Amino acid sequence: MKTEQELKDIFGKNIKTLRIRKKWSQEKLAENVGVSRNTISEFETGQNFAHAPTLVNLAIALETDVYELLKPEGVLPDKPIDIFAKYSEEVRVKVEEIGNSYIERMKNEAK
Repeated sequence: MKTEQELKDIFGKNIKTLRIRKKWSQEKLAENVGVSRNTISEFETGQNFAHAPTLVNLAIALETDVYELLKPEGVLPDKPIDIFAKYSEEVRVKVEEIGNSYIERMKNEAK
């Protein structure tokens, strides 16, 4: 079980990650959530945690779900383009492997 400080740190890192992905300043996020820039800073540095209405407003502003704000480090997915690139490369490698296997099988059958 995570300590309260560990949860605050996870929460803060996730907010910062999502905010940066949107290319927003702390001020911009604060405006969209209805809190001060200082409050966003306190969240991001693990000094404070949000009450339920603010959690919901953060999730809405960051276009995510509340539970995404609380996921442990490393759980948040990469940017969509990074995810696409990763899976595209995996698919390319598999297709190449299948193609090479097929060619070898055809060569062996021709002998």
